[in-house]
Amino acid sequence: MDLQIDVGTGGPRRTVKLRGECDIGSAPALREALRSLIPPAVTDLVVDVSELDFIDSTGLGVIVGALRRIREGGGELTLSGARGAVQRVLEVTRLDQAIPLA
Repeated sequence: MDLQIDVGTGGPRRTVKLRGECDIGSAPALREALRSLIPPAVTDLVVDVSELDFIDSTGLGVIVGALRRIREGGGELTLSGARGAVQRVLEVTRLDQAIPLA
């Protein structure tokens, strides 16, 4: 299954909803979608992974890169809806301690 990315519009609080699988093949599309979502235009970024079935290290790297960029500008990134395999990957890599979860 491919990765579907829906980016909310307007305002400093944005939500990016991910569906499907985020892997080495689809991570570049996610990187491109997140690239412009940085302060001062965006200060609160929520990445909704509730419908994400799988994420590999490449996808995690993209999210960590977005986290670094938004924090450098004084903003925050939160992951919401992690469950199943995605939740387990976050726990095993300890990213659940580095990235706020909602």
